[in-house]
Amino acid sequence: MQKEMEERNIHLKEQMMFSELLERIEKRRRKIHRVFDGDREAAEGFGSLFSDLQEEIKRCEEDSPEKRSPAFDPEALPKTGELLIEGERLCLLGMQEKDRKDYLEVEKDVSFFKEAFSDESFLAKLWEEFFRKNRAYYSIFNWDAVFLGYCGILNLQAKPWEMAIALKEKYQGQGIGPESLLLLMKALKRRTGERVFRGRVDADNEASISMMRKIGGKAHGISEFFLHGKKLQNYEKKNEYLVDQRLKELAEEFQVEPQELLGHSLEFWVELPE
Repeated sequence: MQKEMEERNIHLKEQMMFSELLERIEKRRRKIHRVFDGDREAAEGFGSLFSDLQEEIKRCEEDSPEKRSPAFDPEALPKTGELLIEGERLCLLGMQEKDRKDYLEVEKDVSFFKEAFSDESFLAKLWEEFFRKNRAYYSIFNWDAVFLGYCGILNLQAKPWEMAIALKEKYQGQGIGPESLLLLMKALKRRTGERVFRGRVDADNEASISMMRKIGGKAHGISEFFLHGKKLQNYEKKNEYLVDQRLKELAEEFQVEPQELLGHSLEFWVELPE
């Protein structure tokens, strides 16, 4: 029973994205009055819509409870390839062009639509996103100079700063995530004085929820992801069957209705000591 519940309730964000993609594909098909001709054309059409949706998600990620005033000057942070911080077994370096292949491998590992990664235009656009203004990403290396993943801040002009992290699949579950985020926060506090950080995770991502707790994250409500208004309400109502006991317990902790967790992200805030 427990296994069935876990399988039924896995990857809520991906399910929401997939639902939205299918709806958009159907709208496009009706609009141009044809179906895709063959698997390749179907994949390209799906990939184009997936790319558009990825851009929307990136814009949503830059939303924040408050805009920073005065604006933060990124010059205070390390440049490409420069060291941010060293730890006992890890170091964080400013991302650079030679890391492109590794970054894209990480993105493919965590993506539910891996077919899109055969499209060079999609890969180019995805790589450009990492260098978007007001973002700060750092490559995670071990002391054998092996690239493990990346972490960083999604929007330097947001308040508080929202952290992001992604690891290669084979390095997950080894404590690297919490260690990297603790190093990131320590380094940024030392350089900028910033003490409060934000993390948003999916309600079904137990590994990320555990990581947030390990770094001192406290429940701070929920936030919309990329569906809004009536579309969000309809999605949550349609998928109420996904609510299980674990989601009910999380909803109680975050003081929201259980079905709201289907279309929202959990908010964790971390406050470092002075």
